[in-house]
Amino acid sequence: MAAKGGIPAHPVRRLMSAVYEGVILFGVVFFFAYAFSALTSFKGSEGPVRTAFQIYLFLILGAYFTWFWSRGRRTLPMKTMGVVLVDARSGAPLEPARAAWRYLVASLFFWGLLAAVWKASAWWLLLLPVPFAWSLASPRRQTLYDLLAGTMLVEQLPSAAALRRPSPRLKPERQKDGPA
Repeated sequence: MAAKGGIPAHPVRRLMSAVYEGVILFGVVFFFAYAFSALTSFKGSEGPVRTAFQIYLFLILGAYFTWFWSRGRRTLPMKTMGVVLVDARSGAPLEPARAAWRYLVASLFFWGLLAAVWKASAWWLLLLPVPFAWSLASPRRQTLYDLLAGTMLVEQLPSAAALRRPSPRLKPERQKDGPA
């Protein structure tokens, strides 16, 4: 079923993008965590600095996703996999407030379930794929957090003309006159 914004992204394409995003986020989190620990001499011990560190990383990731999900921008994995996040009703690019809302909703599912595992039982891990698995049953292939945030991941592959067009950076070599 095609949406106004395009063809809904296939769940496998979504999963591959998420795995690739995890690799990219490792670098982002490592860089900002190192900066925080260097500036505050944080060593990981419990206390107010640890809470500040967790809030800091939550805000860094929120800024990362809000920036890349809004106004038609995409993360590198999204570009590689040919997907873009749009408003589910209009198909238009997301505004920053909607992108931030999606980040908060998705974070509640992810961090909420991990907190349940930490405080209650490891059996809660069985619910971790539920928001993603929701896209298998949804006719528009929306995850549970997409549905709640009013967003949708759609395919945006390059056109055939864009694939045939030579890159402006690649210039043909000039032949030199005379002996080599």
